[in-house]
Amino acid sequence: MIRFIFSVLILLPIHPATGDEKPECLTCHQEKTPALLASWKQGRHGQAKVGCSDCHGALHDGKMAQRSRSNGVCLPCHEKESKSYRLSKHGVITTLEADRLDFSLPLKEGNLRAPTCAYCHLHDSHHAGIPPSDHQTPCRDCHSPRLVTTWFASGAEMVRTGEMKRREAQSVVDKIRASHPESIQPALALLKEMKENHLRNIMLGVGHQSPDDLWWHGQPALDGDLLRIKSLWGE
Repeated sequence: MIRFIFSVLILLPIHPATGDEKPECLTCHQEKTPALLASWKQGRHGQAKVGCSDCHGALHDGKMAQRSRSNGVCLPCHEKESKSYRLSKHGVITTLEADRLDFSLPLKEGNLRAPTCAYCHLHDSHHAGIPPSDHQTPCRDCHSPRLVTTWFASGAEMVRTGEMKRREAQSVVDKIRASHPESIQPALALLKEMKENHLRNIMLGVGHQSPDDLWWHGQPALDGDLLRIKSLWGE
């Protein structure tokens, strides 16, 4: 289940920036860092034609990696899903201490006091996104294995609970379709909201450890729409 959550987070829409990866970047890094280049090509950024300079900048001044590690690089394309991160403890610390974070350090081993977007999603230069077997690694850079294991188990349970509410709503909508066709359109609209927004908020909240998305825009929102669908059925 946790692998699925991270897959959702990784597969969230990426809006291509310029899509003009420069041939000189590819030629040089094919020789010097072939594994890194292959990783970028396999990942969502490479497939979405997000070029090297879109994240690293065009100035080859020895600070290209450093520039790509700050949240300011990610937010223009990931504005919507980044809200849950920015409201989390990690996001708040990163925002308040942005001027004091040392982005010259590699994104590993707890080098930052709180993780940025790239610290978790592109941990240790994984340009394709960290593999499923390593999803707990960024957390364990700073937190104990037992705590991280508990977080992941709790997150999986959160998603299972949300899915259970969605399935219950689906069964009620099926009854409405058969016996109260005049109410099917508002029921379908509520069900769509549950699937596309509230469940997504739960996954974002779990991945970002963001209570607002879990407990305000996630589970309670699912409960509310489930009750509204049931009222259309007559319960």
